[in-house]
Amino acid sequence: MARTPSIDILLATYNGARFLPELLSSLDSQAGVDFRVLVRDDGSTDGTPAILDQWAARHPDRVRILPTDVPTRSAAGNFGRLMQACDADYVLFADQDDIWRPNKVARTLAALQAAEEEAGGRSRPALVFCDLALVDADGCPLHASFRTFQGMDVAAGLRLERLLLNNLVTGCAMGVNRAALSACGPLPDKVVMHDWWLALICAGLGTIRAMPDCLIDYRQHGGNVVGAKRSDPLDTLPRLARLSAIIDNISAYRDWLLTLGGQAEQLGNRFGDRLSPSHRAAVAALAGLRRQGPLARRLTALRHGFRLGTLLQTLAFYARM
Repeated sequence: MARTPSIDILLATYNGARFLPELLSSLDSQAGVDFRVLVRDDGSTDGTPAILDQWAARHPDRVRILPTDVPTRSAAGNFGRLMQACDADYVLFADQDDIWRPNKVARTLAALQAAEEEAGGRSRPALVFCDLALVDADGCPLHASFRTFQGMDVAAGLRLERLLLNNLVTGCAMGVNRAALSACGPLPDKVVMHDWWLALICAGLGTIRAMPDCLIDYRQHGGNVVGAKRSDPLDTLPRLARLSAIIDNISAYRDWLLTLGGQAEQLGNRFGDRLSPSHRAAVAALAGLRRQGPLARRLTALRHGFRLGTLLQTLAFYARM
């Protein structure tokens, strides 16, 4: 008889007492599959630890709270500690302020197993991620689809050369298999976010799939670490038409390029021998942009197909790089 796969949900918290009870209630309502929740708080000063303790006391066999020890002071660092403590076959990631639909865990597990089968087995890193509905701080609907709201081209955006510059994978929407988590290892210092790093690994070494399902109410309340930003050409065009829009923030753009180049360099250092020749070349090209002049940077970016989510965003990117 086949062993039932184990599932861990990783929950990273910090000063989330206002919204956390609704998330925990939605985890309690998950149907059709067994799972464990690993929780780590990063040094909250509000009522978050008490809420977690009470919840864990009600579910002693399902919930494990990791000690805070030294706060990491970042969502990526907090999730990184949880990832190192996890030993399950499949892993999902929860943010403290969202609300999960009752079938999120079961649908994510099914999608992961289908992705593994298509990719040739569980030995290859696999990642799947669902769509999200946007709601306000009170849970009232704002938009039915995060992907539509942001103008995402998911099919093109999941290619590695696109993911190197622009992450389409929202951490709370994703699930990964054990092969992906094992390949990830400890998060490198230059990683921007844990979800981005896992997406790069799976796009380069395994498989990554966008689920059509909308399985989360993604709360927008002004304090989101990332959050949703509308893609609006009518807003972008006037700013592109002004010279100041091209020269403003050039320094910030180039700092961001350095950050992305550092992340790409880490990917190449750790997995270069496992990447395809075209992927290896794209990773090396982005990592090397900081050593090139303005014209050479643009030519390199064009040659490797580097672009952002929309044409207008890409034009602004090339103008400022």
